[in-house]
Amino acid sequence: MASKIKPAPQISIKSNATAGKMSQEVPDTAFDQLAESIRKKIGIKGPVKGEELTSHLEMVCGEVNRLLRSSFGPKGFDKLIINPVNEIVVTSDGKTILEEIDILHPAVTALKNLAKSMDKACGDGTKTAVILAAALIANGVKLIRNGVHPNTVVQGYRLALYKAYELLEYSSRPAKSHEESYAVVLGAALSKGMQPGLAKELTHVVLRVVERLNCLSPEGCLDLNENIKILQKSGGPEVDYLEGLIMDESPARPDMPRNFNKPSLLILNYDLKFKSEYLSPRHDKMARNLETAYSFRDKQKDILRGFADKIIGSGADVVFCEGNVDLRIEEALARKGILLFKKLKLKDLEKLSKATGTQIMVISDELAPERLGRADSLEVIKKCHESFVFIRVQNQPIMSILVWEPVKYNLRKVEEAVDDALNSAAFLYRSKMIVTGGGGVEFDLSQMLRLYALTLEGKEQLSVLEYANALEEIPKALARNAGMNALDAMTEIAASYSRGEEARIDLSGKVRADAPFVYDLASIKKLAIVSATETACSMLRVDEIRLKK
Repeated sequence: MASKIKPAPQISIKSNATAGKMSQEVPDTAFDQLAESIRKKIGIKGPVKGEELTSHLEMVCGEVNRLLRSSFGPKGFDKLIINPVNEIVVTSDGKTILEEIDILHPAVTALKNLAKSMDKACGDGTKTAVILAAALIANGVKLIRNGVHPNTVVQGYRLALYKAYELLEYSSRPAKSHEESYAVVLGAALSKGMQPGLAKELTHVVLRVVERLNCLSPEGCLDLNENIKILQKSGGPEVDYLEGLIMDESPARPDMPRNFNKPSLLILNYDLKFKSEYLSPRHDKMARNLETAYSFRDKQKDILRGFADKIIGSGADVVFCEGNVDLRIEEALARKGILLFKKLKLKDLEKLSKATGTQIMVISDELAPERLGRADSLEVIKKCHESFVFIRVQNQPIMSILVWEPVKYNLRKVEEAVDDALNSAAFLYRSKMIVTGGGGVEFDLSQMLRLYALTLEGKEQLSVLEYANALEEIPKALARNAGMNALDAMTEIAASYSRGEEARIDLSGKVRADAPFVYDLASIKKLAIVSATETACSMLRVDEIRLKK
């Protein structure tokens, strides 16, 4: 897309340094190159207004639309992006694509912000919102070129939005069965190109996890980042889940036990070893002779032995340490049959602390048995040349999902699919309202908006018609990516619509009005339409783009 935006001409930029009455111009090559690269990314070389502005908006939004349209839906294609440091990103996620293309044009920036806001608000629907916003801007530009005032276009778009929202409210209905809930989450998982078999297994797991967490969370307060841990590994394909915590960690020593029933857990922060060679806390005395060095070493052994005895005396069966642990402590714990994990991530320890009802302590604290955490079971398993510790804790709002993906380069796509599926499931339990998926609801809205446009007077009618045309970009994109002829697909959907059937683009690449059904969340669809319309209206109200000097 960057190649179709005319770069700014080479401009000589000089740095002036003034000292008293002396003035000297010093060329700064690095600054010149940086400024020139930024101008190329922005794609404008000076003030842009009038016909040039409309051309910019039409070209940029058309390119963004084409970029995301081909990756839309379960049959969409991936984008292989090479960033400036030669890292390869393979993704079909709308937000990731817009972030990685590294273009700073104001219109692209507005669409990037739209994608970020959608991802932050509901974790899904980013491409729907961006494709619709880009189509609305491009269609609005056509009206402006034909003499329609931008404010009239914006007013017509707002009328169309109010009517579309009202129609969505009317078209929405609650998900009454498990099959309908399953169809909603499955569509979210498949939208990132995950294998159908793995996506179906993931959907069942996600529904169980979110349903269980909703029962355990106080007052239905569910935080996906805090309550769920997700791991993606090469292998499988397979999906494991656990009511508790799964950690990809190995025991500190191979001779430590691997299984516990109802273990007591101790969580420690910081290192359990000595690094300093000073003899005093002030660091003003060092071992200068052999006798002093031996004495210091013996003292270190006594202190480390005291640490080990303190841990053993606490009654802990398993110890999790955020830092490193001295080998002498490891040996002492292994002799007593205590399992030790070291060099752990603090985020995992915080989740473990929340799940087991303990606090993260330091070795200087009182390690009493009543301050230890409890788990129902703990097991260390080695799979695909990696060690995992499964800590089962029932009736606590902590769940873990482990997804095995055969292809290593698809792990990022798996992460995006799991994230979308979890967000859709969480929204589903908050609001059960669903609408027809597969582009069906967008086509229905476009047809009803065309009838609504006939009731209007003035040029706002034209804006409502263009709004309806923009909505049809969604089913057209799904049809193209499924290998169908877009015109034939739209004709079949229109025929089903005239018969009163809920038609949509199916995974099989056909227009279907019977089972299996495809559903989308009504709340995400509403948010996508509102956000896209507001973004398009804000861009169409711009009459000039200026570069700050």
